[in-house]
Amino acid sequence: MESQGAQRLPGMRDLFEEENRRSRRVRDGLQSFLSLYGYRTVDTPVVEPTDIFLRKSGGELASQMYTFVEPGGHQVSLRPEFTSQVIRLFLQEERNQATPVRWQYAGPVFRYSPGETRYGRQFTQVGAELIGAAGASAEAEVIAMACGALASLGLTSQRVVLGDVGAVYGLLKQFKLSERATYFLLYSMGELRDGEAGLESVRARGQELGLFDSDERRSGMEALTQHLATAEANGNGAGDGSIGVRTSQEVMERLERKLQAADSPEQLENALMFTQSLAGLKGSPKDTLKAARDLAAAHKLDASPLSTIEDSIAAFALHELKGVEVTVDLCLARDIAYYTGPVFEVWANGVRLAGGGRYDGLVKALGGNQDVPALGFACTLELVMDAFDDDAGDARAAKRVLVTPRNDAAVKATLQAAASLRLGGEVAAVSLDGTADQASVKAQGFEAIILVDEDGTSERIWL
Repeated sequence: MESQGAQRLPGMRDLFEEENRRSRRVRDGLQSFLSLYGYRTVDTPVVEPTDIFLRKSGGELASQMYTFVEPGGHQVSLRPEFTSQVIRLFLQEERNQATPVRWQYAGPVFRYSPGETRYGRQFTQVGAELIGAAGASAEAEVIAMACGALASLGLTSQRVVLGDVGAVYGLLKQFKLSERATYFLLYSMGELRDGEAGLESVRARGQELGLFDSDERRSGMEALTQHLATAEANGNGAGDGSIGVRTSQEVMERLERKLQAADSPEQLENALMFTQSLAGLKGSPKDTLKAARDLAAAHKLDASPLSTIEDSIAAFALHELKGVEVTVDLCLARDIAYYTGPVFEVWANGVRLAGGGRYDGLVKALGGNQDVPALGFACTLELVMDAFDDDAGDARAAKRVLVTPRNDAAVKATLQAAASLRLGGEVAAVSLDGTADQASVKAQGFEAIILVDEDGTSERIWL
């Protein structure tokens, strides 16, 4: 007879010893691999002030958060993701950290969903954040590390899907729409991929938000403004020159501002059709980017924002990862609104196991004095565990070294040297800007610098 006593909450999981032991092995295997890239472990509280997660995360994440008022009267939330917490930690410890900062983490996160998911409402994220590093080489490191971590568990056949929120935004801005309309189109791309039904749905939602002003509404506002101006000039306004709590002059000025701020219906429609066409572009990097450039040219747009995707792909190719297919999907925007540049997902066995991207505006959004380049990724441990049968290996103790090229021609040899060092059990981080100031390197906790020449020869300098 089934017990009618206390029951587990829907979407939560209990783990017995065997599954719990396997979970720890997989998590430790992933974290051990991230350590080989020089990423140090940090831990953050399960509960944080709600505002930390809301400032740049977007409405979708907000609707999934477990939020409550704690006994001290503060509104707090169970963490739905790690990135905002890690940036909060960086801001608190910024004076004590030499950049770039390489941090990794693992732990439970909580997201409510009304239906069933493959991993429930509590699941485990393992991920890493690279803070203070700009450029394609940083993006390539994070993507390669995500792929390598999964490959270290035996998932050697992978597909990387790459997009770029910043590139799409750069194209849409050329339509000279308001920021509100531009972001509305950017985050409607997934729906616009659904053909005519998606297009009509986006139009309807835009009209509800007041973005798609009808010609009748605009003409009515213009007529009302003209009527008030005429009445005021003829002395036929209200006796005290007011309408409700505003003067007729204030009402006219407010209507005029609305008319000036409203997006051109024609430009908005052009941008909408362009966005729908762009949302449909995905496939091999060469074909997809050519189609995107052709589309931009057809709308008389500067296609240069797309170069960031090409730079990321070229930098990633230098890592020469086997068994990894790269595709481009210009509709990819991820499910959190703080991303500002390249975004990616890693798939294996038909399942999305990891994802991340660049979020250069998050540090300032959480209270920093200025924007700081930053990016990262996370994978869902439960999905990774479902994707393979073998156990992960044990973590290994290792020395920490920074590998740097002597010149630009030695970049590829440097990446190969770092990969060999990691196979030998050493923690090998690559200098992303090609420099290696000894004091800064030592402050980051490295024991040695390895200078690599173009032919692969190297020199180890102990600190």
